[in-house]
Amino acid sequence: MTKIVSHRGANHFAPENTFAAADLALKQGADYIELDVRESADGVLYVFHDETLDRTTNGTGPIGHASSGEIDALDAGSWFNDSFKGAVVPRLDQYLENLRGRAGVYIELKYCDPAKVVALVRDLGMVRDAFYFSFSEEMRRDLQIIAPEFRKMMTLNIAKSPSLVGAVHHASIIEMIPEQLRRPGILEASRKAGLEIMVYYGGDDMAVHREIAAAGVDYINLDRPDLFDKARRELRGAAA
Repeated sequence: MTKIVSHRGANHFAPENTFAAADLALKQGADYIELDVRESADGVLYVFHDETLDRTTNGTGPIGHASSGEIDALDAGSWFNDSFKGAVVPRLDQYLENLRGRAGVYIELKYCDPAKVVALVRDLGMVRDAFYFSFSEEMRRDLQIIAPEFRKMMTLNIAKSPSLVGAVHHASIIEMIPEQLRRPGILEASRKAGLEIMVYYGGDDMAVHREIAAAGVDYINLDRPDLFDKARRELRGAAA
């Protein structure tokens, strides 16, 4: 059965990349939580997507220019809804500890020291529960050097071909979008290459959710865990 990877948590119902979003995603059926990692000026790892603080907190400027003391004091919830006022920007160690034993994690390295992430995941005993990606070639290169055994994901767009995901990018998971999933032979080629398959779909069309569920891929990376959980429950019921 396809596993649900909740993109920044249940971000349609709670402020993205917060404890509330992660906890709600699990209640909605998520198996994995996708999260983004950036680093403060004084080297603390945070779960945070944007390069700047402006969109999702009451702070301003690049997160990498702010101290951990400043970031810890920010409100990361009011922008979304007053009911989330006072939500914090999670430190990565606390966020992973909150999820340990409850869910897997898909860690996207936005820009940070990969060695710190590797050490933290190893210390928490979560190596088997996590996989990784970065749009930064530097992050991907360093992660592979430091932790060649860690599970890694690569997008079809970057890899250009399923056959190159493992050979060139040292990844065991390929991510594609629904339009690519529909191309004749792409699933078979990915399986032949020994890859797990993840589809990214950010929409809320139930027909697409059902299509992906029926395709039998390994993971779906999405914004609506509630909808896909409904689609896979329907599929499970039809097969019973």
